[in-house]
Amino acid sequence: MSLLATWLTTFGVALLSALVPVVNIEIYLLGASALAPSAFMVPLLIAATAGQMLGKTAMYYMGMGALKLPGTRWKVAMEKVNSHMEQHPRMGGALVFASASVGLPPFYIMSVAAGAARMNLAWFIVLGSLGRLVRFGVIVAVPQLVKGGFHF
Repeated sequence: MSLLATWLTTFGVALLSALVPVVNIEIYLLGASALAPSAFMVPLLIAATAGQMLGKTAMYYMGMGALKLPGTRWKVAMEKVNSHMEQHPRMGGALVFASASVGLPPFYIMSVAAGAARMNLAWFIVLGSLGRLVRFGVIVAVPQLVKGGFHF
């Protein structure tokens, strides 16, 4: 597969996974990294991060009022995260970074909560992107290290 096709496919899967939680970008990246040459690793990382953050930015805007969350489970989770962000505004950025990098709280919920709490969009994008780069960097590096094709 060409570099452009790989980049576009990765971007598309990442965008879809940002909006549909059952689509798993991490599993896709493990497989893509295992199959792709080492020269594709940085483009894979950039495409996955860009696609995810485009989708998470849409989720952020939904949190500002365009999204009606179904059921009480989502509502309770959103209220907890939103309450924490409002009580500790300086911790909101750390929470976004932690969520984007390690997945706790889930970045899907955190993206909506950041919009609901009216977190600064630029900070959300910057911190979310940095967290995703860390997360996806580790995921992309593992198969390359196992193959011996990734050198520091």
